[in-house]
Amino acid sequence: RKKKTMKSAVTATDGYKVGHRPQYPEKTEIVCSNWTPRGVSYMPTTPRNDDKIVVFGLQALCNTYLIRYWNDTFFCVPKVFAVSRYKRRIDSYLGPDVITYEHIEALHDLGYLPIRIRALEEGEVVNARVPIYTIENTLPEFFWVTNFLETALSCLSWLPMTSATTARKYRDLLDYWCDRTGGDMGTVQFQGHDFSFRGMSSLESAAVSGAAHLLSFVGTDTIPAIDFLEDHYYACCEEEIVGCSVPATEHSVMCMGGSDEDEEAETFRRMMEDVVPSGIVSIVSDT
Repeated sequence: RKKKTMKSAVTATDGYKVGHRPQYPEKTEIVCSNWTPRGVSYMPTTPRNDDKIVVFGLQALCNTYLIRYWNDTFFCVPKVFAVSRYKRRIDSYLGPDVITYEHIEALHDLGYLPIRIRALEEGEVVNARVPIYTIENTLPEFFWVTNFLETALSCLSWLPMTSATTARKYRDLLDYWCDRTGGDMGTVQFQGHDFSFRGMSSLESAAVSGAAHLLSFVGTDTIPAIDFLEDHYYACCEEEIVGCSVPATEHSVMCMGGSDEDEEAETFRRMMEDVVPSGIVSIVSDT
């Protein structure tokens, strides 16, 4: 059995892109692309119901994908291995010698991605159909790199901005009704609590989406979201509330206490008097 290695960044693209370099017109030197959300038509309807997008996730994307991932799986790998690995994959995918590989060798020789990104500030709230960021190549011979990266950039940009925008919508809804009903506005930041971890597609997506949610709230059960914000956005849980929760039970805990009326009452008493005798405790009550 072959030893498994980390998937190479140079194959993290749509299959149709690998042969695009010779398809561009001769003398192409600069390719500039943009990432632009088209709208919020599938978002929750709220009293403010504006067509706004929350900018979030690009700094982490640059750190984890454009720098670390490319270095670990391509630039810091011996050239003969990095290129032969790519050639093996594409020859088996498109057929032998359908494309050439000199441009991949040249990129490895260069040792970095020759691109420039211009972006709106993270945390900004902007209109839909406004470019969030643009990307272009900085060396003319690497014009093909811009849109070679498009697939992964789009993949990695969608979730944080969608989750951040969704959270803003729910925060708007909760603020509106808290104000209308005379509630304490200071409690709203805890009310849109994030329990989404178990429903996400991966540990990484849970951290990204959970971090985006924390732009509008502080209540979360997605602990890796706090790590994400400290790793990429200079948050510090010792100096500010990044994300928090309270001691809580779950159905398995409540079931183990017994199901008849007296046993259930005793379980409640034990949780409130013995286990968490002061402060807040959240108790599952529908078991």
